[in-house]
Amino acid sequence: MFMKNALNSASRFWFSRSLGILLIRLEVGFIFLTHGLSKVENIHRTMMMFAGMGMPMWVGAFIAWLEVIGGAALILGILTRIFAVAFGIEMMVAVFLSLGHAGMGGMGSGWESTIGGTEFFLSIASFAIALMGSGKYSLWKQECHSCGGMFCKPGQACPGPKNV
Repeated sequence: MFMKNALNSASRFWFSRSLGILLIRLEVGFIFLTHGLSKVENIHRTMMMFAGMGMPMWVGAFIAWLEVIGGAALILGILTRIFAVAFGIEMMVAVFLSLGHAGMGGMGSGWESTIGGTEFFLSIASFAIALMGSGKYSLWKQECHSCGGMFCKPGQACPGPKNV
């Protein structure tokens, strides 16, 4: 009985969904922010790289600024779901582009070193953030606490709790 109570107490101490969401947001946002800053600092090279993949040059500049602005927004918890969906789509496109250019083989062994592994992880993490929302620790929380909808206001046309 003592062990059961001790384990329950310890698990309650470490249970914090909002803190978990914050940590994931911070890490994913930091990755996008730093990669975006690198692209912005070398914007001409970034635009040429995207042109080399058959895309218009402006796509490179758009992606660079999306990563800077969106990464900062994820860190701060501003428009979290919108930027998370954008990053999820961006990274899925990156996975398919990298697989198309390099094939399924990677430069080493294991999934983490294959072409597209990091992009796949960031895509899944971004979609997870979009599904979870910004959490309690955000500058501008958009999700309704009752239904999860964006821009609901308590007491105004809220459909109520979402069935999970």
